[in-house]
Amino acid sequence: MSLIVFHEFGHFLTAKQFNWNIDGIYIYPLGGITKFNTDINKPIVEELLVTLMGPIFQIVLFLFIKRFDNTLEYYNNLLLFFNLLPIVPLDGSKLLNIFISLVIPFKRTLSIQIIVSYIFYIIIFLFFIFYIDSLFMLIVIFLLVFKIIEEDRKKSYIFYKFLLERYLKRFKYKKDKIVSNINGFYKYKNNIIKSNNIILNEHEILKKYYKKNNKRII
Repeated sequence: MSLIVFHEFGHFLTAKQFNWNIDGIYIYPLGGITKFNTDINKPIVEELLVTLMGPIFQIVLFLFIKRFDNTLEYYNNLLLFFNLLPIVPLDGSKLLNIFISLVIPFKRTLSIQIIVSYIFYIIIFLFFIFYIDSLFMLIVIFLLVFKIIEEDRKKSYIFYKFLLERYLKRFKYKKDKIVSNINGFYKYKNNIIKSNNIILNEHEILKKYYKKNNKRII
């Protein structure tokens, strides 16, 4: 349990350094979740550090404890392996989202994240059924699918929140990307549309989008 607590403390402490809003920390027998209430459009360095510091803190604590107790090695390795699987809401899936978002539009990234989650879920479910004789682990794996389904249903909401943040806060990035429409918006780039020799930045694009669709901004 101490490994899980220290793991989540790594996420918590790093997020605090970047002034992220934290809703709470939830600890379970085979993992924990630190829930954030913050912008989707965060700098990639912040997202990477907040995600990675959980496993790093866990490894540091394990190496310290290992000097006095070797019995935790299997549990520590199992936690790390499980947590780094690309299945939402695990850290592995968050890392996948970050790296895919570098090269693929954010809306498509959300869909790929869910597809990969289902694929790896099926693989790990079959693995545990045939090779791991643990009712507790099977229950954990079974419950995980509900988190994937929940995240799948939230895709449209997440993308809308992503667009709304871009409109209201006008984020600036080092690189520009020419896109055909808002569905092709990239997360870590300034999105630009070129049409008939007219160039529109993403704020202008979104202003037209909300006006055309009569969407409420606030």
